[in-house]
Amino acid sequence: MKLTQNKLRSFAYLLIGRGRSMQGQNVQMLWQNVCQNYLEKEVPTLTYTTWIKPIEPILYDNKTFILSVPNQISKDFVIQYKDLVSNAITLATQKEFDVKVEINAKDKLDDIKKAEENILAKDNTDSSFTNNDLLNPVYTFETFVVGSGNRFAHAACVAVASMQNSSSYNPLFLYGGSGLGKTHLMHAIGNHVVEEFPEKNVVYVNSENFINEFIEAIHLKEFESFRNKYRMTDLLLIDDIQFLEGKERMQEEFFHTFNALYEAGKQIVMTCDKPPQSLVTLEERLKTRFSSGITIDINPPDYETRIAILLQLAQSHRVNWPDDVFDYIATHISSNIRELEGAFKTLYAYSRLGGGINLETTRNALKDQIDPQSVESLSPELIMNVTANYYNVTKEDLMSKKRSAEIVLPRQVAMYLSRSLLNMTYKDIGIDFGNKNHATVMHAYDKIKAELETDIELKKSIEEINLRLNPI
Repeated sequence: MKLTQNKLRSFAYLLIGRGRSMQGQNVQMLWQNVCQNYLEKEVPTLTYTTWIKPIEPILYDNKTFILSVPNQISKDFVIQYKDLVSNAITLATQKEFDVKVEINAKDKLDDIKKAEENILAKDNTDSSFTNNDLLNPVYTFETFVVGSGNRFAHAACVAVASMQNSSSYNPLFLYGGSGLGKTHLMHAIGNHVVEEFPEKNVVYVNSENFINEFIEAIHLKEFESFRNKYRMTDLLLIDDIQFLEGKERMQEEFFHTFNALYEAGKQIVMTCDKPPQSLVTLEERLKTRFSSGITIDINPPDYETRIAILLQLAQSHRVNWPDDVFDYIATHISSNIRELEGAFKTLYAYSRLGGGINLETTRNALKDQIDPQSVESLSPELIMNVTANYYNVTKEDLMSKKRSAEIVLPRQVAMYLSRSLLNMTYKDIGIDFGNKNHATVMHAYDKIKAELETDIELKKSIEEINLRLNPI
């Protein structure tokens, strides 16, 4: 996908020092690491010297990595190795980036940077605070695969994006584990509003960057500009709100921003890895406001959804692999969509370098991601950890005396699994779960066993947990 002039302008603006991207020596050192430790070992020497070595890294931020090549021929060739390059960068950084290959990107950025510096020199205040360029254009409602675990969340996001009767969904709070599609849905809302309601001011920000901007505003004494950016918007999209935990001054600022937007009837959408009440170090007044609209849990994709995601990826990459290949990936990778996409990308890169794909080559290509020898032996501790992770709570929560609904169900499920999978005594299970009475364990086991006969969602949840416990 080609970078637009606005997208390049956005990155140039970061180069000026107003953002939090990492450039200069940092990007050069990172790229050198990627080349020496990964690409040079994977690509034939002649190919590496001719096409890869001349690549110049420009800059990267939290999500995008820009590489500059000298001409169209170089770009066409490098694009063939784009997935391999992307995987190498991920291995080097332990983060996924959207890799962009551009012709003479450095010259373009330098020109735009100079123009932006001139503008800033004339006027240090920006009259338009929208940052639509930070929205990922790939994340749309059309590219989002709807399944049983995200159907309600998808419907709510579509309703919010229509900008009609939004008060019923304000604020919208999406929570769930990593890689389940929260960010995709948030960007989809923003992209839809930008396209259908261009007069609306849309601001998207990751809460970590929100905090960094706040710190910079303190340092530069530019509170007014910072506040105007976030309080004069029609739609505020703030990702990973859990990063506000433990930051008292930041919470105070966001409290007032939230109130200003809410009272003005502006839409607020937040994502988090847990429900508001589970944000332990978040001020109670913020928890109350976060819960005042609609709070939706996004669950891991079921088997059918995982297959649909893989087929969509196959269609977009124009590959036609055997059905048992997709079945193998969907069966053994069930925790989140990001891991599913990562496995597909690995297999796709493997296919570009190694030829045809079948079940055997799939096993070989994904042996580091799906390794039978790495499966941890089944134990009460493993059951507690996997169950807690599935329900977005902690092992300590399961062992505690907490009686809230979001803790009781995971605890009972873990007790049921300990009994049914390990044939442990009620007494031993009680001891492992923080010295609970054996009668409590017996009640939990009987309750879950009985509900499994009629509760379809519970049955699916336990099937998902079993897949994580027994991936092969």
